[in-house]
This record gives sequence, structure tokens and C-alpha cells, in this order.
Amino acid sequence: MSYLWVKYKESIVLIFLVILGLVLIGSPFNKQVQSVRAFFYYLLIPAQKISNEMLQDNSRLAKNILSLITLREENLNLQEENYRLKSQILQAQEALFENKQLENLLAYKKESVYYSQLARVISGEPENCYTSIWVDKGSVDAIAVNMVVLAYQRGLIGLAGRIIEVLPQSSRVLLITDQQSELRVINERARYESVAQGENNLSLRLRYFLNEADIQPGDILVTSGKGGIFPPGLKVGTLFKTFQEEDKLFKGGIAQPEINPGLLEEVLILSTVRR
Repeated sequence: MSYLWVKYKESIVLIFLVILGLVLIGSPFNKQVQSVRAFFYYLLIPAQKISNEMLQDNSRLAKNILSLITLREENLNLQEENYRLKSQILQAQEALFENKQLENLLAYKKESVYYSQLARVISGEPENCYTSIWVDKGSVDAIAVNMVVLAYQRGLIGLAGRIIEVLPQSSRVLLITDQQSELRVINERARYESVAQGENNLSLRLRYFLNEADIQPGDILVTSGKGGIFPPGLKVGTLFKTFQEEDKLFKGGIAQPEINPGLLEEVLILSTVRR
């Protein structure tokens, strides 16, 4: 018994006092009981105050949590609206850009002496975007093999390639940057001729410039009109490097195409028949 008292005396005393308080509170009214009741009320008041304060704190905490949840929802709604508006702005800018490209192609179509048709690029080679593309015009639109394909980029009209395969509603375009593509070009400034061959990237390899040819980086290259496919005067690219060929018989060079064939969206297909 002494061991239990030593170990649990605080708990025993507390339980005793609580029981005693409850008994006194429920006892018949008299002065002695009134005094004892007042004493126990005095003891219980701090606990009651603490309990009330805890309830008030919990209430305030709950209100704060609800406010934070509401603010988070409002913030998420604002972010969603912001993303939606940005998306609409980007779509509008893209539409304006596409309209500008089409306007320039249509203007060239109107001024050109050749019959032409606008076409949209529908796919490209997944392994290399500088080899060939497919457009949404075919034999039902009177498209034929070896028709010339132009494109508009950065305010410039340039040669993109030629038709090499025709289906009823689509056609394949061999780009000038494909290794299988060769065309005869001429230096617009000094009128020296060369052969431009694709390298499956954004460059053209120039061959067979005469050793005495006055060629310089920055010279504009256009189609010579020889070869029976490309009409003369179409812009092909700009020379940015020259060198002596290994056989010492000719000069060579590297040119950048006038347009980037890997970024085409719309093209203009020319007929070789004049209007």
C-alpha cells in the first residue's frame, strides 16, 4: 500500500478532490457547504478559463485554415485564367504570323509570271527535316513531278525544292538541302555558275566554280535557268565560305539557303508554264 501511495499519490489526491467537489456541489445548501463550494469554484475557474481560451484559439485557427484554403483556391483560379489568356494571346500571334506569311506568298503568286498554288506542309521525314516534306496538294489539283516549290520566311521568298512524287491528294517535295538534290546556280553579282548540292543539313555545297571566278562571302546565289527544271532568278542562298577544291581545277564553297527548309509551314508550288 505504501508503494502505491508513493507512486500514485498525486493522482489519488486529485481524484479525491474531484470526487469531493462533485459531492459538495450536489449536497444540500448550507453555509459550510457554500464555503467549500466557493473554494472549489475558485479552483476550477482557471481551468475553465483555459478551456474557453483553447476553444476560442481553436475557432480562430479553424477560421484561418478556411481563409487559407479559400485564398489558395482563388490563387489557383487566377493562375488558370492567366494561362488561358496567355494561350489565347499566343494563338492570336501565331494566327497573325501565318496570315502574314500567306499574304506574302499570295502577293508573290499575283506578281509571278507562272501559274502557282498555295499548299500546306502536312509532314516531314522524322529522321531528318532537311530531306523531304509532304504537302496537301496532289494530282487532283493538277500538281506534277518537277514542279518548283518556293517558301516565304523572315520577309524573304526563296527556293525550297521540287516535286518528286505525286499522289491524288498529296505530293512529296525534295528539298534543296537533301543530298540527292542538285541544281545549277549563278553568282548574282559576278555571274559565275556553280552546282549547289544539299548536305542533309542547313547548308549547300557549291562545286565547279572556275578558278578565276570572282566569288566572295556574302554573294547571292540564284537559279541559272539551266537544267530544264528551275526557272532563272529564283533566290537559292548566300555564299559564306569559299575554298580551293582538292583537284585544284575548280573553286568550291558553302552557302546558307535563303529559307530554312526544316521550318516550312506553307509553300507555293509553281508550274513551269507561263501565264
